[in-house]
Amino acid sequence: MKSYLKIAAFILFVMVVGYLYARIIEPNLLNINYENITTNLISKKCDKIKILQFSDTHLSDYFSIEDLKRVVDKINGENPDIVIFTGDLIDHYNNYNYKGDIDHIWETLKQIKAPLGKYAVYGNHDYGGGGEAIYRKIMDKSGFTTLVNSNIMLKEYNLNIIGMDDSIFGKIDKDKLISCIDNNFYNVVISHEPDIIDFLLEYNIDLFLSGHSHGGQVNIPIISKNILPPLGEKYVRGLYKFENARNTVLYVNVGIGTSQVPFRFMAVPEMAIFTLRYK
Repeated sequence: MKSYLKIAAFILFVMVVGYLYARIIEPNLLNINYENITTNLISKKCDKIKILQFSDTHLSDYFSIEDLKRVVDKINGENPDIVIFTGDLIDHYNNYNYKGDIDHIWETLKQIKAPLGKYAVYGNHDYGGGGEAIYRKIMDKSGFTTLVNSNIMLKEYNLNIIGMDDSIFGKIDKDKLISCIDNNFYNVVISHEPDIIDFLLEYNIDLFLSGHSHGGQVNIPIISKNILPPLGEKYVRGLYKFENARNTVLYVNVGIGTSQVPFRFMAVPEMAIFTLRYK
Protein backbone atom coordinates (compact mmCIF):
# COMPACT_ATOMS: atom_id res chain seq x y z
CA MET A 1 0.00 0.00 0.00
CA LYS A 2 2.81 2.40 0.89
CA SER A 3 4.48 1.81 -2.46
CA TYR A 4 1.26 2.73 -4.29
CA LEU A 5 0.99 5.92 -2.27
CA LYS A 6 4.58 6.82 -3.13
CA ILE A 7 3.92 6.25 -6.83
CA ALA A 8 0.74 8.31 -6.65
CA ALA A 9 2.56 11.10 -4.80
CA PHE A 10 5.37 11.07 -7.37
CA ILE A 11 2.90 11.23 -10.29
CA LEU A 12 1.08 14.11 -8.61
CA PHE A 13 4.39 15.91 -8.06
CA VAL A 14 5.37 15.49 -11.72
CA MET A 15 1.96 16.75 -12.86
CA VAL A 16 2.15 19.84 -10.63
CA VAL A 17 5.71 20.65 -11.73
CA GLY A 18 4.78 20.07 -15.38
CA TYR A 19 1.76 22.33 -15.07
CA LEU A 20 3.73 25.14 -13.44
CA TYR A 21 6.51 24.86 -16.04
CA ALA A 22 4.13 24.86 -19.02
CA ARG A 23 1.91 27.61 -17.62
CA ILE A 24 4.38 29.98 -15.94
CA ILE A 25 7.98 29.28 -16.91
CA GLU A 26 8.20 28.28 -20.58
CA PRO A 27 5.72 30.89 -21.93
CA ASN A 28 7.90 33.59 -20.36
CA LEU A 29 11.17 32.38 -21.89
CA LEU A 30 12.45 33.89 -25.13
CA ASN A 31 15.09 32.29 -27.32
CA ILE A 32 16.88 33.86 -30.26
CA ASN A 33 17.76 31.50 -33.10
CA TYR A 34 20.50 32.60 -35.50
CA GLU A 35 20.80 31.46 -39.10
CA ASN A 36 23.58 32.45 -41.54
CA ILE A 37 22.81 32.44 -45.25
CA THR A 38 25.34 33.06 -48.01
CA THR A 39 24.16 34.09 -51.45
CA ASN A 40 25.50 35.79 -54.57
CA LEU A 41 22.15 37.46 -55.17
CA ILE A 42 22.46 40.30 -52.66
CA SER A 43 24.60 43.30 -53.53
CA LYS A 44 28.37 42.86 -53.40
CA LYS A 45 28.47 46.13 -51.47
CA CYS A 46 26.78 44.47 -48.49
CA ASP A 47 28.91 43.12 -45.71
CA LYS A 48 25.76 41.60 -44.28
CA ILE A 49 22.03 42.19 -43.94
CA LYS A 50 20.45 41.19 -40.64
CA ILE A 51 16.76 40.24 -40.85
CA LEU A 52 14.89 39.66 -37.58
CA GLN A 53 11.59 37.78 -37.59
CA PHE A 54 9.06 37.56 -34.79
CA SER A 55 5.59 36.10 -34.94
CA ASP A 56 2.35 35.17 -33.19
CA THR A 57 2.33 37.49 -30.18
CA HIS A 58 -1.38 36.76 -29.57
CA LEU A 59 -1.96 39.69 -27.23
CA SER A 60 -4.55 38.67 -24.65
CA ASP A 61 -5.03 38.29 -20.91
CA TYR A 62 -2.02 35.96 -21.07
CA PHE A 63 0.31 38.18 -23.12
CA SER A 64 0.22 41.82 -22.12
CA ILE A 65 1.60 45.11 -23.39
CA GLU A 66 4.36 44.75 -20.79
CA ASP A 67 5.27 41.40 -22.33
CA LEU A 68 5.33 43.04 -25.75
CA LYS A 69 7.64 45.77 -24.45
CA ARG A 70 10.05 43.07 -23.28
CA VAL A 71 10.04 41.60 -26.79
CA VAL A 72 10.67 45.03 -28.36
CA ASP A 73 13.63 45.62 -26.03
CA LYS A 74 15.05 42.25 -27.07
CA ILE A 75 14.58 43.11 -30.75
CA ASN A 76 16.36 46.43 -30.44
CA GLY A 77 19.18 44.77 -28.52
CA GLU A 78 19.97 42.75 -31.67
CA ASN A 79 20.32 45.84 -33.93
CA PRO A 80 18.54 44.33 -36.95
CA ASP A 81 18.54 45.98 -40.36
CA ILE A 82 15.07 44.65 -41.20
CA VAL A 83 12.28 43.49 -38.89
CA ILE A 84 9.53 41.18 -40.11
CA PHE A 85 6.34 40.26 -38.26
CA THR A 86 4.55 37.20 -39.63
CA GLY A 87 1.10 37.80 -38.20
CA ASP A 88 -1.33 37.06 -35.35
CA LEU A 89 -0.87 40.19 -33.28
CA ILE A 90 -3.98 39.95 -31.06
CA ASP A 91 -5.37 36.55 -30.15
CA HIS A 92 -9.08 37.29 -30.73
CA TYR A 93 -9.85 40.95 -31.25
CA ASN A 94 -13.58 40.59 -30.58
CA ASN A 95 -12.75 39.12 -27.15
CA TYR A 96 -9.82 41.44 -26.41
CA ASN A 97 -10.41 43.13 -23.06
CA TYR A 98 -8.15 46.12 -23.68
CA LYS A 99 -9.64 47.72 -26.80
CA GLY A 100 -9.43 51.10 -25.10
CA ASP A 101 -5.67 50.75 -24.86
CA ILE A 102 -4.99 49.84 -28.50
CA ASP A 103 -2.78 52.90 -28.81
CA HIS A 104 -0.36 51.29 -26.35
CA ILE A 105 0.27 48.54 -28.89
CA TRP A 106 1.39 50.83 -31.69
CA GLU A 107 3.30 53.06 -29.30
CA THR A 108 5.24 49.97 -28.23
CA LEU A 109 5.82 48.56 -31.73
CA LYS A 110 6.83 52.01 -32.92
CA GLN A 111 9.91 51.74 -30.70
CA ILE A 112 11.34 48.96 -32.89
CA LYS A 113 14.33 50.27 -34.82
CA ALA A 114 15.16 48.87 -38.26
CA PRO A 115 16.98 51.17 -40.72
CA LEU A 116 15.94 49.15 -43.80
CA GLY A 117 12.31 48.88 -42.79
CA LYS A 118 9.69 47.00 -40.79
CA TYR A 119 7.31 44.71 -42.68
CA ALA A 120 4.27 42.66 -41.68
CA VAL A 121 1.62 40.33 -43.08
CA TYR A 122 -1.82 39.31 -41.86
CA GLY A 123 -2.29 36.11 -39.85
CA ASN A 124 -5.57 34.24 -39.51
CA HIS A 125 -6.16 35.81 -36.06
CA ASP A 126 -5.80 39.29 -37.55
CA TYR A 127 -9.12 38.78 -39.35
CA GLY A 128 -12.57 38.62 -37.80
CA GLY A 129 -14.40 40.64 -35.16
CA GLY A 130 -13.22 43.91 -36.67
CA GLY A 131 -9.60 42.88 -36.29
CA GLU A 132 -8.64 43.34 -39.96
CA ALA A 133 -8.96 47.15 -39.95
CA ILE A 134 -7.50 47.49 -36.44
CA TYR A 135 -4.47 45.39 -37.40
CA ARG A 136 -3.76 47.57 -40.41
CA LYS A 137 -4.16 50.72 -38.30
CA ILE A 138 -1.81 49.43 -35.58
CA MET A 139 0.87 48.41 -38.05
CA ASP A 140 0.62 51.67 -40.00
CA LYS A 141 0.92 53.78 -36.86
CA SER A 142 3.86 51.72 -35.60
CA GLY A 143 5.85 52.22 -38.80
CA PHE A 144 5.35 48.75 -40.29
CA THR A 145 4.54 48.31 -43.97
CA THR A 146 1.80 45.71 -44.28
CA LEU A 147 2.32 43.67 -47.43
CA VAL A 148 -0.81 42.09 -48.93
CA ASN A 149 0.06 40.24 -52.13
CA SER A 150 2.61 42.98 -52.74
CA ASN A 151 6.32 43.64 -52.46
CA ILE A 152 9.00 46.12 -51.49
CA MET A 153 12.27 46.17 -53.45
CA LEU A 154 15.40 47.35 -51.67
CA LYS A 155 17.29 47.92 -54.91
CA GLU A 156 20.50 49.10 -53.30
CA TYR A 157 20.77 45.70 -51.61
CA ASN A 158 19.24 43.63 -54.42
CA LEU A 159 16.65 42.41 -51.93
CA ASN A 160 12.98 41.85 -52.71
CA ILE A 161 10.47 41.37 -49.86
CA ILE A 162 7.11 39.89 -50.87
CA GLY A 163 4.17 39.59 -48.47
CA MET A 164 1.23 37.22 -48.92
CA ASP A 165 -2.26 37.75 -47.59
CA ASP A 166 -3.39 35.22 -44.99
CA SER A 167 -3.97 31.84 -46.62
CA ILE A 168 -7.01 30.95 -44.48
CA PHE A 169 -9.16 34.10 -44.23
CA GLY A 170 -7.43 36.41 -46.69
CA LYS A 171 -7.42 36.45 -50.47
CA ILE A 172 -4.32 35.02 -52.09
CA ASP A 173 -3.69 36.44 -55.53
CA LYS A 174 -1.20 33.95 -56.92
CA ASP A 175 -0.72 35.72 -60.23
CA LYS A 176 0.05 38.98 -58.46
CA LEU A 177 2.47 37.23 -56.11
CA ILE A 178 4.31 35.60 -58.99
CA SER A 179 4.59 38.97 -60.74
CA CYS A 180 6.28 40.34 -57.60
CA ILE A 181 9.13 37.83 -57.88
CA ASP A 182 12.26 39.13 -59.61
CA ASN A 183 14.62 36.39 -60.74
CA ASN A 184 17.64 38.68 -60.40
CA PHE A 185 16.91 39.65 -56.79
CA TYR A 186 17.12 37.72 -53.51
CA ASN A 187 13.42 37.02 -52.97
CA VAL A 188 12.09 36.83 -49.41
CA VAL A 189 8.45 35.74 -49.14
CA ILE A 190 6.51 36.37 -45.93
CA SER A 191 3.46 34.21 -45.19
CA HIS A 192 1.70 33.50 -41.91
CA GLU A 193 1.02 29.87 -42.81
CA PRO A 194 3.97 27.66 -43.81
CA ASP A 195 2.32 24.78 -45.66
CA ILE A 196 1.26 27.06 -48.53
CA ILE A 197 4.89 26.94 -49.70
CA ASP A 198 4.19 23.63 -51.47
CA PHE A 199 2.25 25.55 -54.13
CA LEU A 200 5.10 28.00 -54.74
CA LEU A 201 8.26 25.90 -54.90
CA GLU A 202 8.42 26.05 -58.69
CA TYR A 203 9.08 29.79 -58.48
CA ASN A 204 12.29 31.64 -57.67
CA ILE A 205 11.85 32.09 -53.92
CA ASP A 206 15.01 32.15 -51.83
CA LEU A 207 13.77 32.56 -48.26
CA PHE A 208 10.24 31.87 -47.03
CA LEU A 209 9.35 33.10 -43.52
CA SER A 210 6.25 31.96 -41.64
CA GLY A 211 4.80 31.24 -38.21
CA HIS A 212 1.30 29.96 -37.32
CA SER A 213 2.07 26.48 -35.92
CA HIS A 214 3.59 27.64 -32.60
CA GLY A 215 5.93 24.68 -32.94
CA GLY A 216 3.07 22.52 -31.66
CA GLN A 217 2.80 24.80 -28.57
CA VAL A 218 2.16 21.85 -26.23
CA ASN A 219 4.28 18.92 -27.33
CA ILE A 220 2.94 15.82 -25.68
CA PRO A 221 2.88 12.64 -27.79
CA ILE A 222 -0.43 12.12 -29.62
CA ILE A 223 -2.01 15.26 -28.15
CA SER A 224 0.20 17.85 -29.88
CA LYS A 225 -0.41 16.41 -33.35
CA ASN A 226 -4.13 16.89 -32.87
CA ILE A 227 -3.88 20.61 -32.14
CA LEU A 228 -1.71 21.71 -35.06
CA PRO A 229 -3.63 24.33 -37.08
CA PRO A 230 -4.65 24.03 -40.73
CA LEU A 231 -1.77 24.87 -43.09
CA GLY A 232 0.64 24.45 -40.19
CA GLU A 233 0.65 20.67 -39.96
CA LYS A 234 3.37 19.67 -42.42
CA TYR A 235 6.07 22.24 -41.63
CA VAL A 236 5.93 22.80 -37.88
CA ARG A 237 9.12 24.50 -36.71
CA GLY A 238 12.60 25.52 -37.66
CA LEU A 239 14.53 25.37 -40.91
CA TYR A 240 13.58 23.36 -44.00
CA LYS A 241 15.65 23.22 -47.18
CA PHE A 242 14.27 22.26 -50.57
CA GLU A 243 16.10 20.80 -53.53
CA ASN A 244 14.46 22.96 -56.14
CA ALA A 245 15.97 25.33 -58.71
CA ARG A 246 16.53 28.06 -56.13
CA ASN A 247 17.32 25.84 -53.11
CA THR A 248 14.53 27.57 -51.22
CA VAL A 249 14.86 27.85 -47.45
CA LEU A 250 11.72 27.81 -45.28
CA TYR A 251 11.76 28.94 -41.66
CA VAL A 252 8.78 28.26 -39.41
CA ASN A 253 8.93 30.46 -36.33
CA VAL A 254 7.41 28.94 -33.17
CA GLY A 255 6.15 32.39 -32.20
CA ILE A 256 5.94 34.18 -28.90
CA GLY A 257 2.43 34.06 -27.44
CA THR A 258 -0.13 31.32 -26.92
CA SER A 259 -3.57 30.59 -28.33
CA GLN A 260 -6.45 28.35 -27.29
CA VAL A 261 -4.67 27.42 -24.05
CA PRO A 262 -2.13 29.56 -22.12
CA PHE A 263 0.52 26.84 -22.09
CA ARG A 264 3.75 26.05 -23.89
CA PHE A 265 5.67 22.82 -23.51
CA MET A 266 8.78 21.99 -25.56
CA ALA A 267 8.04 25.01 -27.77
CA VAL A 268 9.99 27.86 -26.17
CA PRO A 269 9.01 31.30 -27.56
CA GLU A 270 11.51 32.60 -30.07
CA MET A 271 12.70 35.26 -32.43
CA ALA A 272 14.85 34.34 -35.43
CA ILE A 273 17.69 36.28 -37.02
CA PHE A 274 18.86 35.62 -40.58
CA THR A 275 22.20 37.13 -41.54
CA LEU A 276 22.56 37.37 -45.32
CA ARG A 277 26.14 37.57 -46.58
CA TYR A 278 27.43 37.89 -50.12
CA LYS A 279 29.54 34.94 -51.26
